[in-house]
Amino acid sequence: MSKPIIEIKNFNLGGIADSLYQGASNSLYAMVGFDIHNEPGILKVNQKLTKESGETVDDFVKKILPCSDGNTYLFGSTNGKIWKRTSAGVYSLEATASPAAGAVGIMDAAEYQGYIYYTMQSRIGRVAVGAPTAWAGRDDSWATFTNTDADFHPLKEKNRVLYCGDANYIAQIDAGVFSANALDLKIPFRVKCFGEIGTDLLIGTYITAYKNSTNIFRWNTWSLDFQVDDPIPEIGINAFLATDNFSIANCGKRGQLYLYTGAQLEQFKKIPGSWSEQSALDMNPNAVFNKNGLPLFGLSYVDATGGNPALQGIYSLGGYDRNYPKVLNLEWLISSGNSSKVQIGAIEMVGGILLVSWKDTTTGTVYGVDKLDTTAKTATAYFETRQFAIDRKINTELSGVVAYRSLPANCSINIYCKANYAASWGSALTVVNDTDRKLIYLNEKLPEASTIQIKVEVVAYLNTAPEIEGLFFDLM
Repeated sequence: MSKPIIEIKNFNLGGIADSLYQGASNSLYAMVGFDIHNEPGILKVNQKLTKESGETVDDFVKKILPCSDGNTYLFGSTNGKIWKRTSAGVYSLEATASPAAGAVGIMDAAEYQGYIYYTMQSRIGRVAVGAPTAWAGRDDSWATFTNTDADFHPLKEKNRVLYCGDANYIAQIDAGVFSANALDLKIPFRVKCFGEIGTDLLIGTYITAYKNSTNIFRWNTWSLDFQVDDPIPEIGINAFLATDNFSIANCGKRGQLYLYTGAQLEQFKKIPGSWSEQSALDMNPNAVFNKNGLPLFGLSYVDATGGNPALQGIYSLGGYDRNYPKVLNLEWLISSGNSSKVQIGAIEMVGGILLVSWKDTTTGTVYGVDKLDTTAKTATAYFETRQFAIDRKINTELSGVVAYRSLPANCSINIYCKANYAASWGSALTVVNDTDRKLIYLNEKLPEASTIQIKVEVVAYLNTAPEIEGLFFDLM
């Protein structure tokens, strides 16, 4: 028996393809809302993201901080508000920062040696961790920055010292003592994010939106100068993915992921998209997390560009274990379901709960914090195949099946197609469920075509969803 013309299975080995036309074996042009790693060889629907913050959070949160007092604190990046999330998922406003100088928006925060430190344009605030933390006793002007960078003041604890970026300076807090300039980089470098390699600190920098060049610096944290630097032709280093024992950075505005070798950044993977000078995306420094060994990152819209070159949401870059390839997958869209004009501020785990903060400007501007809902699946997950050229000289008729392992009651699997580069998917095709063989097969031929693209939509019901084994299409 010959192999089908179109055969896609083992989705975890292919992930998202490089483009509509090319990718690894078993890769897909688009894949949204699926868990591809939990059980290799089976495509499962992810639990959904549900908005948890209600109307309480009214600003874009770029830092979510689980605290040893049993609560989680969230920080408004423009209005300076500080919210508390209890272990029961109840949100309340605890304080609003009012520093002696500079903007009130809070850029980053960290718990360190009995205090929570939070950074603003000109000042570092501090509050003692209590049971619970008493924010009324905070000091919004505990320390003063020298350069007062208006956009970035990242925090990173390394080697028992808390480091903080301030334009071309790196400040530090060591045992409650603030030093404004522990390391001095050359102007015009501005510290945007921190990573780590071994016992060393990695420093990701940015200059301006008009400068297609910046540097990564490696510093052992005790020498008077950095040990290694490497220039890179990108508009800034945005974030370091939360990987284990290797370092990957997102650089520039066009989906580039670089692997840090210890001395240099080397091209590793590119997030597929319709990239151009007018269409760019970003990654916020805290929109990264490692969930059970799987690195996650949030891809964000850039307000100034007006373009949406790739779907925005929470992606993963990983594999089942070291014997599997590291592939891209769009795990979740935010709770609104929108995938354009969306920004992801922070990703964090609180115990076993995944939290995601976001800003959605699809219609107006809305803010929120989602949690991964253990009681409900993503309502509709889908994947789209790459474009297949069957025979460009003649039109061909195909038919095929989607094989499944389970198809619970009230759930469905729908199939769509685009023939010869059609502009839209049109209506779902008529299918028949063969429950004995566990196949959803077409009750009709696909349109005669020389090129074809197929979409499979998986519809969940409450906390149940179909589980897919593969897609197989062949000549009639």
